[in-house]
Amino acid sequence: MPFSKNREWILLADKAHARIYARDGINGRLTQVLDKEHPAARGKQSEEGAAPPGRGQKSMNAARYAYEDHADFPDQESVVFLRDVAAEVNKAVTRDILDKLILVALPKTMARLKSDLTEEARAKIGEEWPKNLIGVAESSLADRLSAFKA
Repeated sequence: MPFSKNREWILLADKAHARIYARDGINGRLTQVLDKEHPAARGKQSEEGAAPPGRGQKSMNAARYAYEDHADFPDQESVVFLRDVAAEVNKAVTRDILDKLILVALPKTMARLKSDLTEEARAKIGEEWPKNLIGVAESSLADRLSAFKA
């Protein structure tokens, strides 16, 4: 069965949740392809069992200072999660399932996703919208997306 050349994937993402919708044609019906969540990326570092950074004091000075915390577990988890989402898109591009990719995410999340996409997948990006639409109900999502295109 030949596919039309208007196959769009719309990727909505934040740091811990991603949804991908497929749409044939410009005003085609949205069909959910992927719904992935990674709760560890939303958590706080203290929930991961890590204590807050300690305090120190130099021997020649009475002033105290806080040690810098070098590990940010939720951000590290988010990087791993977004890498997995990008891998799904890369597989779809390799299997020639999509013709155009629309990214809808806040700038930091979008940059992370794009850095993990292959060159072929980045070439499929047709539009980028710096919005967080993860919380939008599926029933009103098509209207919100149409508003962006207008």
